[in-house]
Amino acid sequence: MQVKETRVSVILVNFNGMPHIDVCLSSVLKQAYSNFEVIFVDNKSTDGSLEYAKNKFPQLTFVANSENMGYAGGINAGLVHATGSYIAPLNIDTEVSADWLRYLVSFLDENEFAGAVTPKVLLFHKRDTINAMGLNIHVSGLGFCRGLGKKDNNSTLPEKVSGVSGCSYLIRRELLERMGGLPQECFMANDDVLVSWLVHLMGYETYCVPLSVAYHKYDLKMNPEKFFLLESNRYVLLLTALKIPTLVICLPVFALTELLTMGYCLRRGMRYVGSKYRALLSVYGNRHYIRERRSQVKKLRRVSDFQMLSKLKLNLEWGQLLQIV
Repeated sequence: MQVKETRVSVILVNFNGMPHIDVCLSSVLKQAYSNFEVIFVDNKSTDGSLEYAKNKFPQLTFVANSENMGYAGGINAGLVHATGSYIAPLNIDTEVSADWLRYLVSFLDENEFAGAVTPKVLLFHKRDTINAMGLNIHVSGLGFCRGLGKKDNNSTLPEKVSGVSGCSYLIRRELLERMGGLPQECFMANDDVLVSWLVHLMGYETYCVPLSVAYHKYDLKMNPEKFFLLESNRYVLLLTALKIPTLVICLPVFALTELLTMGYCLRRGMRYVGSKYRALLSVYGNRHYIRERRSQVKKLRRVSDFQMLSKLKLNLEWGQLLQIV
């Protein structure tokens, strides 16, 4: 008797992504895995990409937002229309291998302790070089691409990682819905760190499955607004997901991280210093949301803070910190 394949909903968020649509959607639709749907969420694009996708790929489910809701908001808008038991957020500036979905689904099907899995992500224009083999998440909430810039060693063995890459991952729908979807504060940054953190807090593991491959048009770049979002989201994560005694115990680590990020800002200029200051002030501005979110996260908790933190990293990725321009 043939085993029924688990239904998967692939969700892509588009905002003026015309240069990427053909390559991305064509590769997704050529999957060896059959039981999936593709939900194309458009964040009020102005480049005609929504109309183009509708005409060329009519088999997709289309969701047209009336405003730019950001990446997290776009995924959540797509989730409302999803019919799958597994959800696969995917960046529009990617190409995926024919077995991309099959290997991710197979791993989740066979490992009930795995909450989310991520493929091997290689650089689109340099396909022997790693973009991310999952994330290395520091205990302070900073996330780094695992293996960035290293040559692909063609490993086929799944590896436990501290986080999934937001570029592409597969997560159990049940977990994502229990979280309330992707965190609303993640307009365009850090959603993968927050999702991975909560998966761990719920008692599940995250893995990289290198037999599944995605190619990503990636540049390690930073700007003041992105830096502000990363830092403000990181503060929300720490203040909502850690108990007060844990925050106190971890203060030395957090203080060192603050010194390092401030040093980075001083090196980059006053616009970055201003972004850091705005992020700090946002804690007060977000105080009501943080209080509500703490109550929500408390209901998700299945392990202690220190059990969860043990799955993260103590070392910062100095190489990536120095490369970010």
